[in-house]
Amino acid sequence: MRGCGRKIGPFECCTVVLGDCEKELQKIPPGSIDLVITDPPYGMNLKPSRKYHRRIHGDDYFPVEMLKRLIKVPRLAAYFFCRWDNLWEHSQLPKPKSVLVWEKGRGGSGDTAHEHSRDYEMVLFYPGCRHKFIGRPGDVLPSFREGNDLHPSTKSTRMVRQMLEWYDFETVLDPYAGKGTTGQATKALPGKHFLGFEIVEEHQKTANWLLEREVPTPRRKRGEHTPPLPFYT
Repeated sequence: MRGCGRKIGPFECCTVVLGDCEKELQKIPPGSIDLVITDPPYGMNLKPSRKYHRRIHGDDYFPVEMLKRLIKVPRLAAYFFCRWDNLWEHSQLPKPKSVLVWEKGRGGSGDTAHEHSRDYEMVLFYPGCRHKFIGRPGDVLPSFREGNDLHPSTKSTRMVRQMLEWYDFETVLDPYAGKGTTGQATKALPGKHFLGFEIVEEHQKTANWLLEREVPTPRRKRGEHTPPLPFYT
C-alpha cells in the first residue's frame, strides 16, 4: 500500500508496516508522534472462537517493558487496552493517570463457571509532556457493534475515532495494529496521519487492504443504545 507521501523516519506514513514494533520503534524520530492508541496482547493465550482465526501472536505475556517504552513516545498521550488482571500480574507497570472502561455489552471469555461474565475491558491512560484535551472526556467508552470479523481481537472503529476526537493531533501510532482499526479511524478524520506495525503478515496485508477502501461513518440504528457524549464542554 502507498501512504500519504510523508515519511516518519524510514517508514511510509499512513500505512501499516510489517515488522516487530520492539525492533522498529527505535527508528521513529523523537517528537514525530502525538498519540499512541494500541491493543497489545493480554497474555491470555486466547483460543480463537472461529476456526479461521489464528491465535494472537505474542499472547503468552503482557508486553510491559514495551508499554513502558511507548509511554515516553507521544507528545500528547498513550492509551493501552488491557484486562483488569493485567494490573495485578504486572505491578511494575507505571500507575496510569486514568483507567477507562470499554463497555463491551456482551459476555466475554474466561472461567464461565466460576467468574462473572467479562462485559468490559480497560484502557490505561498516560498523558504526555504536552498533553491537552479538547474539553473533558469521560472515562466510559460505549459499545459499538460493527460486525468486525477479520481478527480475533478487534476494537470498534467508531470507538477509536471518538478517542481521537479528544485531541488536536497530527500523527497517531499503533504498534500492535492488527487489522488496522486505529488507522481506519484516523483516516476518517481529515488531515490526520498514522503509522502502524503488525508482526503477522496476514493481518498486515488485511489492514492495508482495508485502509485502501473508503471509511464510512456508521450511523446508529433506531433504538440502538445512545452513547454518552465523548467529552463535556
